[in-house]
Amino acid sequence: MIEEIGVITAVDKDHIWVETEIKSTCGGCQAQDNCGTGVVAKAFTPKKEQLILRCHHTAKVGQKVKLGVAESQLLTASAMMYLLPLLVMIVTALSGQYLLPLMDLQHELWIVGAAFITTFLTFRFLKKYANQPHTNRFQPKLLAILPAQEDPVLADSKGQTQY
Repeated sequence: MIEEIGVITAVDKDHIWVETEIKSTCGGCQAQDNCGTGVVAKAFTPKKEQLILRCHHTAKVGQKVKLGVAESQLLTASAMMYLLPLLVMIVTALSGQYLLPLMDLQHELWIVGAAFITTFLTFRFLKKYANQPHTNRFQPKLLAILPAQEDPVLADSKGQTQY
């Protein structure tokens, strides 16, 4: 489980708005000020991400929460977003190389155009698929609401923390 700490920015009846800070891999590098990638990452990366999560526990604005995503879900989502469009582009280019000349379309731009269009459509399909209600398995899960600094933490007889 990959975990992240966020801060509650708003509370509704059964939802909370959580803000997390986006960490770039360039943030830990010593050469970030002299690297072109580090400069681009600082310029174009949003610093905060806001999530809406279902929560049936008592929560207050400003309280910290622990969020988590399973590694298998992260790997599946990454494969879908990176490998699938790449494979579609390669298969389209290879099949177009042999099929388009049969339709008397000899120029390489037809192959490039077909690969571009199918890759674009793959991204559109994946975006639509990811936004469907049944695909919330890729969304972070609320693991715990961390106690506020002034709230005492109680432990039961089994050593479990209670809020």
